[in-house]
Amino acid sequence: MNPGSGVDRISFLPENVIETILMGLPLREAVRTSILSLMWRYRWKNIPHIVFDEESFPLSECRRRSDFENKMVKSIDQVLLLHVGQIHKFTLDTDLQSISNIDRWILFLSRNGIKELTLDIRNAFYKLPSCLFSCKEITRLELHSCTIRLPERFTGFSNLTVLNLQIVRITVENFQHLISSSSHLEELVLKDLYGCPQLRICSQKLVHFSIDAWCDELYLESAPILASASILLWDPDGEDTLNCNLIKVLGRLPSLVSLELIYPTLEAFAWDDVPVRLPMTTQLKHIAIDINFEATKQILSALCVFRSSPFVKELNIKVYSDKYYAGEYEQDFWKEQDLNCSFDCLQLMEVTDFTGTKSELRFIEFVLANAPILERVKIYLKTNLKKTPVTAVGVLSELLRFRRWSARAEILVAS
Repeated sequence: MNPGSGVDRISFLPENVIETILMGLPLREAVRTSILSLMWRYRWKNIPHIVFDEESFPLSECRRRSDFENKMVKSIDQVLLLHVGQIHKFTLDTDLQSISNIDRWILFLSRNGIKELTLDIRNAFYKLPSCLFSCKEITRLELHSCTIRLPERFTGFSNLTVLNLQIVRITVENFQHLISSSSHLEELVLKDLYGCPQLRICSQKLVHFSIDAWCDELYLESAPILASASILLWDPDGEDTLNCNLIKVLGRLPSLVSLELIYPTLEAFAWDDVPVRLPMTTQLKHIAIDINFEATKQILSALCVFRSSPFVKELNIKVYSDKYYAGEYEQDFWKEQDLNCSFDCLQLMEVTDFTGTKSELRFIEFVLANAPILERVKIYLKTNLKKTPVTAVGVLSELLRFRRWSARAEILVAS
């Protein structure tokens, strides 16, 4: 309403603009617009995106949990009953305990062409109903705290492009069938999978991959157009059971341009024999990697990646000082190695949490001597190093003495 003119401009905006406004509101506020006027009474019923979460229905507003459950169930039932048209996107993010009602809502959505579904049932592993796997139009599926058991007649999600599984129970067989039968999958996110110690991925259209999980084996067997990967492999018991193979993870990715290896992933590769280089040259342009420079095999794993990545332009190193692996580092390591590695395309290197150990210094010296077009090295000191000015000055003095292949290369040190 324009003050003083009596003209209601908002109500006469194009329908797509009003729909966008309504979708930007919490669902409860979108429904409340129905009291504005007769023109607004039914408009919320056409919005294709429906989100039920803490913002829509705060648990704090109810004295008892049972009141919250009853209120949310009643609200979802009313919204689905009164809604007109297709629901393209549905999000349920709550610790609702009424499993039978969730089954009923998913059945309703499966019969109404749902395209994007997010379920985060935080209080338990929710067993997905079989009707979900008949949603042939679904393009995006995000599941948190769920149990997946594929029906025997499951033929795949033929339109699925994004799959996000977090805190999910699934068997090895079901996982492989789910991935291989989703022929248009472009993005895969995995975090904390249970019951699936072997992860083998064959996906011809996969472009983005992210994993944060424990597994006995990760095998990216066939992902010919995978462009970016973020990998965090860890051992939940700290019993050194990580034994993933570097070649199986990175050796068959001809299109990879961006790679992130998060600590302690390199240690997962270190329990097997570390190859000198990968079987094929990568197309990597950006590498972010976490390294414990006191662990020899972690350094060897990193060098294997660097040797196989002649086109890398940007290198981000995060230094980890893990006492568990202290003592593995050999003092003459850098002298004894036939490094045979150059950084012909490297332009920028950043090192964070730098502590100034001999191994870290030798690595930087090695890069400076083998990077002909390097422009800048940024080093961010670890907190304890900043507090000892004498040590910091000594480290900086040594850095500045290193020979540089690139005459343009400058070294910047920051907190």
